Amino acid sequence: MNMGENDLKRFSKEFARVLDDIGVNEEMVSLRRHVSLLMDKYWSLFTFKHFTFGSQSEGSTTMGMRSDTDTLLYFDTDVACVHMSDIQDSKTNYVVIKEPMSLPQCCCLQLVGRLENNIYLPMRIDLISNTESIGLKFLIDKQDRLLLNSRFYLNLFLCTWDNLKISILQQHGPAYTLYNKCTVQDKCTLHDSYTDTVFAVRCMTLPDQCKVLFTRPRPGHWPTQETLSKAEQCEVYMVHPGVLRHTFAYDDKRRFSCIKLQYQHTFVDSQFRISTNMIERLLMFDLNIVQMKAYVITKMIRKEFLQPLVDERLSTFHMKTALLFTIEQFPEEIWSDDDNILQCVTYCLNTLNRFLKKGYCPHYTVSSVNLFAEKLTKKDLQIVKEKVTEMLKSGLRCIRKLCMDDVCWRLSASSVVLRNDNILSRREIRYMIIIQVMIRFRHEHEEHILRTFNNLKKEALAIKSAMVTDHECKNELEFIFQSMCSTIASREASDCIANGRKVTRDIIDMYEISLKSKDVSNHLRYVSMLVSTRQFKRARALLETIEKMIESNSIQLKEFIKKSINVKSKSDEIPNKLSPREIFIQFSAIMQFPVNYDVSEINCVPGDLKYEKYRVITKDKIKYEESTEHAFTSDAQPFLLYMQYISYKNNVKKRIALQKLSDYCDIELQNKLSDHLDSKYNMLGHVIELENNLQNTRRERLATALINMLGNVFEFENSLLGAWKRYRQSVAIQPHNNLAYWHLFRFLGYVVYS
Repeated sequence: MNMGENDLKRFSKEFARVLDDIGVNEEMVSLRRHVSLLMDKYWSLFTFKHFTFGSQSEGSTTMGMRSDTDTLLYFDTDVACVHMSDIQDSKTNYVVIKEPMSLPQCCCLQLVGRLENNIYLPMRIDLISNTESIGLKFLIDKQDRLLLNSRFYLNLFLCTWDNLKISILQQHGPAYTLYNKCTVQDKCTLHDSYTDTVFAVRCMTLPDQCKVLFTRPRPGHWPTQETLSKAEQCEVYMVHPGVLRHTFAYDDKRRFSCIKLQYQHTFVDSQFRISTNMIERLLMFDLNIVQMKAYVITKMIRKEFLQPLVDERLSTFHMKTALLFTIEQFPEEIWSDDDNILQCVTYCLNTLNRFLKKGYCPHYTVSSVNLFAEKLTKKDLQIVKEKVTEMLKSGLRCIRKLCMDDVCWRLSASSVVLRNDNILSRREIRYMIIIQVMIRFRHEHEEHILRTFNNLKKEALAIKSAMVTDHECKNELEFIFQSMCSTIASREASDCIANGRKVTRDIIDMYEISLKSKDVSNHLRYVSMLVSTRQFKRARALLETIEKMIESNSIQLKEFIKKSINVKSKSDEIPNKLSPREIFIQFSAIMQFPVNYDVSEINCVPGDLKYEKYRVITKDKIKYEESTEHAFTSDAQPFLLYMQYISYKNNVKKRIALQKLSDYCDIELQNKLSDHLDSKYNMLGHVIELENNLQNTRRERLATALINMLGNVFEFENSLLGAWKRYRQSVAIQPHNNLAYWHLFRFLGYVVYS
């Protein structure tokens, strides 16, 4: 063994440690997979079936990659059949048609009709009595066959969101990317900023062209026979083939150019691309951590060094394909040690280079498909091949310059023991990833705004039923169910309050169910309703419980928005090696989620806070806010202090709450940690107004003296100037769409009419 090999092994170990630090380790990979599978189970309980694919479900991502979420949806009522014998009586059936003129990896789906005597036939136009029923769902080809339009579900989705005018849709291949307007306006959030959604028709049987994995010769050590047996049972999905554009190419040597014209829209819309996502996910789940690390490095190389050359035309899927072919060709011993990671990356890049040289990248699970087709021109292939060759000849020295996830700095720091306070530590990144996946989990299950109240209740019942049968995810489903009970209770209680009715026992029972969760926001929502209905005794008892919970719960989401993370001792007690379920249970108990209310729950918000729904004035913005945004949002601790001030009878406790709320807002303003600081200053302004309205009795003077003796000195203004100043601060923080303007005009009214 020469010195070069020793250096490579040493560098591999260093890089492996860096990957561990940035979250490419067994614990975090398992957590990402667990949350993705959990959300698939959750969404699949309702109107459509839901699957997450790609880097989020595989765990093959890092914070620096900023990976999107790839989802696939299908309706369980539709099914594609490879053979007529696969027809299902209770479904709408389509027979798979593969013809010589079909696009690569594509087929057509012909409607199957049920005639008299239970005879099933592929449908033609002459068999349809009412042609008006064809509509936009079907196309009629030259042979008069009734073919499913591959854009049908995409168009339904597009029309729904376009009518709401709350989002921006873009088509990328077979997927639609949904950008929320707040994402477009660069509003900072911790969860993933966009999702790629593909609509599909499920096919339970593998078509012949998807059996190449089981028939072509391989060394045999991977995939294992057990994995192959599972893969044979996987379903495939029929999706839209994507955007097919005119392409232009110029041959320097032959000095001629050619234009490949786009296919006609009617032909493209008759085509469905066969997608083997489920088999691919099964294979990726079968990788060990060394193979996963090698894959992540190749993705980093693509993103930083190859993407600038050819944009997204060389995709992550090309890198994944090269990885899978490499793993099956090289013995499993080399994939078992961190010492070999960079050698494994070299093998993967050699495989990619071989594909580039041939101009042909075979699909790993579908036969006769060139993944470079319609993607990379001859010139592109040459450019990428030269770059990859250069990297290989240099012994992958380029990866020392990787900026993503501060890799280059971390590699340097590990060799000379540098320190940089702006770079997250391994412990901080661990918490950051956990927070991200927990927020994604919570964000997904809180998307009730666009669903009707009856649908929300049906979904809660579906989750309750699933809790009985799904023991693997029982704790997580309970967490969702308890939060949904809180939402349903708030909507019903808000309706009761608006109509002057008493909040019923059934609503109270739902609130009580929500308290079984350790989610502080559920408790605060209950208190808010109690305060709004002037049930102060029960509210005060709950507030004491919540205060203890917040004191013991150490992680607030705002702490992770900036890099100056302050993870307190409680979270330090959680060990580093936990199962995904243990991580979920322990972190859900110590995290403080924001308190959110939509318009239908707003009457459960006490005081002037209910008028937060009027913070916008333009019609378009009002429609957007009512459709997608929460009418009121606050972090848990300031909302607790606000509730304490309103609920307490004791003036000493009131002023302590006011003092704490003022200090909290000022500290957050100084540190710029909060996304909802304007709302907190509005709460503070309202509390100062209430304080100003208290009579200056002897008892109050004694209370003030007592507070001063304890060292909690606070200057309470004898006029409304203090509240005015707080509302002005709120406007300075958030100049647009701020309820503080309403308060300021109200104050001017006091001056004018007094």
